[in-house]
Amino acid sequence: MKQMKTLGFMTLLLAMSSLFCACNDDETAPITLKDREDTTIQLIYPSMDDTGYGFPLQGGDGNYAAKSSDEKVVTAKMISSIDLQLKVVGLGETTVTITDQSKNSLILHIIVDYQTENFVVRIHDIRIKGEGLTGEEEKSIQEEYIKTIPVKVGGGYQFIFTDRANNKGKAVIYLNEFGKEGKETTFEIVEVDNKFFPESFKRGYEILIDDEKRVFNLGRYISLTRLNVPVALMEDITEKVKKEYPKTEGVCTFQVVTNK
Repeated sequence: MKQMKTLGFMTLLLAMSSLFCACNDDETAPITLKDREDTTIQLIYPSMDDTGYGFPLQGGDGNYAAKSSDEKVVTAKMISSIDLQLKVVGLGETTVTITDQSKNSLILHIIVDYQTENFVVRIHDIRIKGEGLTGEEEKSIQEEYIKTIPVKVGGGYQFIFTDRANNKGKAVIYLNEFGKEGKETTFEIVEVDNKFFPESFKRGYEILIDDEKRVFNLGRYISLTRLNVPVALMEDITEKVKKEYPKTEGVCTFQVVTNK
């Protein structure tokens, strides 16, 4: 009986020792972002509300303080015992340093830029609807109007939301190769209703190209030869084609794209 009591006492001591070590490890662990390893944070300018961005912290002794090295880019403060709040002020890069009373520290690299969408063109295609068209007419439309696509395969589009509140900004068109010799213009997000092509989404990019406003709206590119359904930029050119081929009901060019 005495031996059993001794074993029980030893077990209790071991458990208390393990608990003490675990607590001590938590207090001396480095300061990190919770559920995030990357210390480079990209934020979008301008912010659409005043709530800022929240990042929970862990490690250290828990007595955190935060400071931004450039408050013209981002401000930083603790809004609870573990929650860091970053507020976007302007474009640029800065660092935010989190410290505690035990002299532990964490440095975050903050990049603030405009919301940007990049599309690289992978495939050209054209879809034609018109029961009154002959096979020869459809072939002619196919060959002639697929050439109206402004960007070659391998080229692409970059949409930079410099006026995010109004869904518009600067567009860069890469006619031949994405990232090289871009042509700057403007764009605006518009709503599109394409009755002939139900795979079309409502979101469209109205781009000024050579003094002409052209609308490319996102949609699904459905192909019998592809198992996956990629995204395409679609342009409804029905009215242009009808001038030459009056029996045309619907013509749409497709630029199958991937995100860059």
